[in-house]
Amino acid sequence: LNGIWATAPYLHNGSVPTLWDLLQPVEQRPRQFQVGSREFDPQRVGFDTARGPSRFDTRLPGNSNSGHLFGTTLDEAQKRALLEYLKSL
Repeated sequence: LNGIWATAPYLHNGSVPTLWDLLQPVEQRPRQFQVGSREFDPQRVGFDTARGPSRFDTRLPGNSNSGHLFGTTLDEAQKRALLEYLKSL
Protein backbone atom coordinates (compact mmCIF):
# COMPACT_ATOMS: atom_id res chain seq x y z
CA LEU A 1 0.00 0.00 0.00
CA ASN A 2 2.99 2.32 0.02
CA GLY A 3 2.12 5.41 -1.97
CA ILE A 4 -1.48 4.34 -2.57
CA TRP A 5 -2.51 7.99 -2.22
CA ALA A 6 -0.59 8.73 -5.44
CA THR A 7 -1.94 5.92 -7.62
CA ALA A 8 -5.43 7.10 -8.55
CA PRO A 9 -7.69 6.12 -10.21
CA TYR A 10 -8.43 2.89 -8.37
CA LEU A 11 -9.51 -0.70 -9.10
CA HIS A 12 -8.00 -2.77 -11.88
CA ASN A 13 -9.66 -0.72 -14.60
CA GLY A 14 -9.36 2.76 -13.08
CA SER A 15 -13.11 2.96 -12.52
CA VAL A 16 -13.05 4.67 -9.10
CA PRO A 17 -11.46 8.14 -9.12
CA THR A 18 -10.62 8.59 -5.42
CA LEU A 19 -10.09 6.55 -2.28
CA TRP A 20 -13.09 8.34 -0.76
CA ASP A 21 -15.26 7.06 -3.61
CA LEU A 22 -13.84 3.56 -3.14
CA LEU A 23 -15.06 3.60 0.48
CA GLN A 24 -18.63 4.38 -0.63
CA PRO A 25 -21.24 1.71 -1.37
CA VAL A 26 -21.17 0.76 -5.05
CA GLU A 27 -24.45 2.54 -5.81
CA GLN A 28 -22.96 5.83 -4.49
CA ARG A 29 -19.74 5.69 -6.52
CA PRO A 30 -19.51 8.08 -9.49
CA ARG A 31 -20.91 6.63 -12.70
CA GLN A 32 -19.02 9.15 -14.86
CA PHE A 33 -16.03 11.38 -14.15
CA GLN A 34 -13.37 13.33 -15.97
CA VAL A 35 -9.88 11.81 -16.21
CA GLY A 36 -6.52 13.23 -17.18
CA SER A 37 -6.11 15.90 -14.51
CA ARG A 38 -2.95 15.80 -12.42
CA GLU A 39 -4.41 18.15 -9.79
CA PHE A 40 -4.36 16.18 -6.52
CA ASP A 41 -7.44 16.26 -4.29
CA PRO A 42 -6.12 15.78 -0.72
CA GLN A 43 -9.61 15.53 0.83
CA ARG A 44 -10.88 12.70 -1.35
CA VAL A 45 -7.38 11.32 -2.07
CA GLY A 46 -7.21 11.12 -5.82
CA PHE A 47 -7.12 13.44 -8.80
CA ASP A 48 -9.55 16.30 -9.43
CA THR A 49 -12.40 14.77 -11.41
CA ALA A 50 -14.04 18.06 -12.37
CA ARG A 51 -11.33 18.64 -14.98
CA GLY A 52 -9.65 16.49 -17.54
CA PRO A 53 -9.74 15.93 -21.27
CA SER A 54 -11.60 12.58 -21.18
CA ARG A 55 -14.72 11.17 -19.57
CA PHE A 56 -14.76 7.74 -17.90
CA ASP A 57 -18.18 6.04 -17.97
CA THR A 58 -18.57 3.05 -15.66
CA ARG A 59 -21.70 1.91 -17.51
CA LEU A 60 -19.68 0.87 -20.56
CA PRO A 61 -18.61 -2.79 -20.91
CA GLY A 62 -15.40 -3.45 -18.95
CA ASN A 63 -15.66 -0.22 -16.95
CA SER A 64 -17.63 -1.49 -13.95
CA ASN A 65 -16.80 0.04 -10.57
CA SER A 66 -18.49 -2.63 -8.45
CA GLY A 67 -16.80 -4.98 -6.04
CA HIS A 68 -14.13 -4.43 -3.40
CA LEU A 69 -16.52 -3.55 -0.61
CA PHE A 70 -14.02 -3.28 2.28
CA GLY A 71 -14.65 -0.11 4.26
CA THR A 72 -18.00 0.72 2.70
CA THR A 73 -19.83 0.14 6.01
CA LEU A 74 -17.53 2.34 8.10
CA ASP A 75 -19.03 5.57 9.41
CA GLU A 76 -17.78 8.87 7.99
CA ALA A 77 -15.31 9.52 10.83
CA GLN A 78 -13.79 6.07 10.41
CA LYS A 79 -13.50 6.59 6.65
CA ARG A 80 -11.75 9.95 7.17
CA ALA A 81 -9.36 8.35 9.67
CA LEU A 82 -8.59 5.53 7.23
CA LEU A 83 -7.86 8.07 4.46
CA GLU A 84 -5.49 9.97 6.74
CA TYR A 85 -3.68 6.74 7.53
CA LEU A 86 -3.42 5.78 3.85
CA LYS A 87 -2.00 9.25 3.06
CA SER A 88 0.79 8.57 5.56
CA LEU A 89 2.06 5.47 3.74
